[in-house]
Amino acid sequence: MTFIQPKKYFDIQNLVIAVLAVMVLVGTFWIIVEYNKTVDLNHNITAAKTQLDAIGAKNTILNNDVIATLGGGQIGALAAADNLVEESKPQYFSINQQWPIASQ
Repeated sequence: MTFIQPKKYFDIQNLVIAVLAVMVLVGTFWIIVEYNKTVDLNHNITAAKTQLDAIGAKNTILNNDVIATLGGGQIGALAAADNLVEESKPQYFSINQQWPIASQ
């Protein structure tokens, strides 16, 4: 009767194949994890762009409201209500004539 017995010595080829198999499995798992991170990042970027567009639209509406309130005849009515007068040539600072070049 013949008994089949495994080799009694350790073969280097089996070690190399085992290491390569482990590397392939770990590499595959790593690629899947990185792909999922990339997809999540793309979804987060899309959501942030949507929020930014909404904030930009609200900002535009507020800017239009400010311009509509401050522009036109309404600003004149607000100034007249507070007894303010519009000056044609306002002077913000008094000019010292000691420095004639700076006053030009």
